[in-house]
Amino acid sequence: MSEYIHMRHGNASQRKELLDLLDMSFGFTRDEDKFINLLPKLYKEKYNPAQNNVVLDVNGEIRAAVGLYYSNLTVCGEKLKISGIGNVAVHPDHRNKGYMGFCMALCLDEMKQNMTDMGFLSGQRQRYGRYSYEQCGLQYSFFFNKKNVRYKCGKDKKAAYDYREIAENDTEIFSKIADIYNSRPFKAVRQSEDMYDILCSWKALSYAVLSDGEFKGWFVLNRSKTYVYEMGYANKEDIEEIIICALEASEKDSIELVVPPFEADVCDYLGKNCEYYRMNQSIRYTIFSYENVLRAFLKLKSTYTFLADGECVMLIEGIKLPEQIKITVKDNAVSVEETDKKPDIILKHDEAMRLVGSLYSERRNELKPECASWFPLPFYTYSMDEV
Repeated sequence: MSEYIHMRHGNASQRKELLDLLDMSFGFTRDEDKFINLLPKLYKEKYNPAQNNVVLDVNGEIRAAVGLYYSNLTVCGEKLKISGIGNVAVHPDHRNKGYMGFCMALCLDEMKQNMTDMGFLSGQRQRYGRYSYEQCGLQYSFFFNKKNVRYKCGKDKKAAYDYREIAENDTEIFSKIADIYNSRPFKAVRQSEDMYDILCSWKALSYAVLSDGEFKGWFVLNRSKTYVYEMGYANKEDIEEIIICALEASEKDSIELVVPPFEADVCDYLGKNCEYYRMNQSIRYTIFSYENVLRAFLKLKSTYTFLADGECVMLIEGIKLPEQIKITVKDNAVSVEETDKKPDIILKHDEAMRLVGSLYSERRNELKPECASWFPLPFYTYSMDEV
């Protein structure tokens, strides 16, 4: 019997077949490990998981799938269309046939055609480097312990606020979290009615922080309670107490808090009071529109550090189209626009990704020092928004 290969987005009737394939491909046999419990925000029926997957079927049987999840990101008022790649899966009996490559190629073609600005994923570097993704972004890992609390606040210091796990029916709490999250200059799309499923991503534990019944903020711990995925607060004066609540909830002597550099108030507190910290990169990104992405993230960087005045023209041989753009910074105001001026530097896509978004770049020192100081940019995806 000849094999008929067909690739397309799935349909609602294929949800169970898709989830069975994903769980089998990743070796998830226990119910608590399966995708429906790992990422309810994606795989519940109401979120249309099959329609958000590019599936490859042979004679009507799904053998491979790649999740392609679109969202919108707002960065300092700039709107970016983003796409997350997830659940890359091939049936164990049908690997090494190129099925993953076929699905990834179709996803990339679709993203190029529908005006996607930026994509992200997690995974092995060389595996996804073939599809234009590079390790980029910035985040701090702060390590905060009980001795830090003792020396900062006194040996008998305990959390002044109450904290409790958030329940599925805490609609008022979710509404307050959504209000705070959506007031930030950097945010993906989070609706109040979906917040429980979002905060349960990766089997995380989410907590509300309260003082005499008044909502003060929230924090999210990983399942083993060793680090904080994210935290939020109504007032920056509450940062210390929320962090102490997170440490107590962890039941550990020390916790790690992962914080992007644009959360300047949290970074300021932890940078001065934690035991130690390190800066590292977040996940893997690709850029389809350098003009839009650089404009947004340069504006974001200007909110927490003063950018040097300067002008730079880049010719980037992007994976979608070549882009010749002029970046101008004057008095911490950013302009990024198309230009026909002679480029100061010509970059291939992977070189450009490392220059603008990575801690390491083999080309960044070719820029004028004032322009080189703008980079790397703080690309970031909150763990709860990853796919």
